[in-house]
Amino acid sequence: MIKKVKIENFRAIKNQEINLENYNIIIGNNGTGKTSVLEAINYALSSSYLSGKHTDFYNGEDKPINIEVEFSNQFIAKLPDGYTKQEIPCDKILLHIKLRERSATGKAFCDLTVVEHRVEPLSSIKRTEKGWEIIRKSSGTRFVFTERLLDKNISETEGLPRSFYFNKIRDKQLQRGFNSSINNVFDDFNWRFLKNENSKNFFKEKCAIEKEKILDMIDIKENVFDSLNKKLNDFGISNIDISFIDGKAPFNNAYLAKKKYLDIPIKYLGSGIEMIISLLFLETLASLSKEKLVILIDEPELHLHPSLQLKFSEYLRTLSNEHQIIVSTHSPIFFKNCLNNNNIQLIIAYYKNGELEFKQNENFGLFPWSPSWGEINYFAFEYPTIEFHDELYGFLQEISKKYDQNKFENWLRQQEVNADKKWIKEINGKPQQQENITLPTFIRNKIHHPENMSMQNENFNIEELKQSINIMVNLIKKFRKNLY
Repeated sequence: MIKKVKIENFRAIKNQEINLENYNIIIGNNGTGKTSVLEAINYALSSSYLSGKHTDFYNGEDKPINIEVEFSNQFIAKLPDGYTKQEIPCDKILLHIKLRERSATGKAFCDLTVVEHRVEPLSSIKRTEKGWEIIRKSSGTRFVFTERLLDKNISETEGLPRSFYFNKIRDKQLQRGFNSSINNVFDDFNWRFLKNENSKNFFKEKCAIEKEKILDMIDIKENVFDSLNKKLNDFGISNIDISFIDGKAPFNNAYLAKKKYLDIPIKYLGSGIEMIISLLFLETLASLSKEKLVILIDEPELHLHPSLQLKFSEYLRTLSNEHQIIVSTHSPIFFKNCLNNNNIQLIIAYYKNGELEFKQNENFGLFPWSPSWGEINYFAFEYPTIEFHDELYGFLQEISKKYDQNKFENWLRQQEVNADKKWIKEINGKPQQQENITLPTFIRNKIHHPENMSMQNENFNIEELKQSINIMVNLIKKFRKNLY
């Protein structure tokens, strides 16, 4: 499991360190770096980083990007040592990206950036001027290794979790393509197939027979390939044949399908469903092979209706008992009551003094049942709701023990809340005498007494709703020390 991630000079993130748990939910307004956190982790855990991506540098500057992913459990890097391998315990992956300062020797074309991507030995491994060293168990001699041998694409690892990233483009997850989920799965299938001693014999015995049957079905009256090969011979080109299955990679053209009367590719069932099926497929395979996964999902609520969002959020919570989940979301369905679970980390992305910051398990603390939907929506997304206003108003009545509106209104005035809003009450449709009331009570009345149609009672706007919420939030903070 990832214990901690450090991100420096990556996109809008200048320098942040984020602790992670089994299930991590990142929330915040648009443009607050939620996706950047997921992609930073994905780049560090993936096999490669696209070296030409100059747009990933912080604010367009040339300061190097540093991404460090630290794991709670060590994994093993197996480094080549002659005819054998040395096992090096590691606990971090480092991704360092900087702009190239000069052209590479002997090259006409150079990448824009220089990338260092490697695993990091435990701090207990002896560090030398040339790198690191351990004592070989077989001979008792020194084995010295450098950062080059620790390159993530070179070193063989054991115990490192497999990572899968589901970005906002859902319709690519079950298609063959660079680094798609199904691509990783089918590559593994092809590798397992080639390891099997019977794979070559299978194709030698079966493919020729099946080919003739298929050609008969499409009504080929003559051997097209005999005729074609005669023409190729005239050009000095050797004969070709048709192969329906790649004998070394039979899954290259495979796809998951929903079987009814026809094989319907999963992608035609909708991109939201495609993502769920892809994740369920990965989780099922991981459980069979007993592998641990790191699942990264950008906005899991996309293309899912509310009831399916709820089911999916509950599935992710259950899945986090075995695998690590990191999601970014705007949906309250995913973060509702999340702090009641000790295994869930709520991370709030926001701007402070022009810089991105990430609060972790922020204790909102306004209510004994915090955080509520309204509370998170207001503080994380700056979205005031009448439901949150009602929640604050009712809780303040509980604090003051003033359940009658007139008595509570007097209590608000005692707390120096101005009574500068005009209100005309109606009884049986007849307007009564105008009175001055506080803004919280005015908005509360407008919410709860829509039957009061007096034209003299103006409506409240969004800024007044925020102002009233802030008044009540400050009052709760004033008294909460004596409450819990």
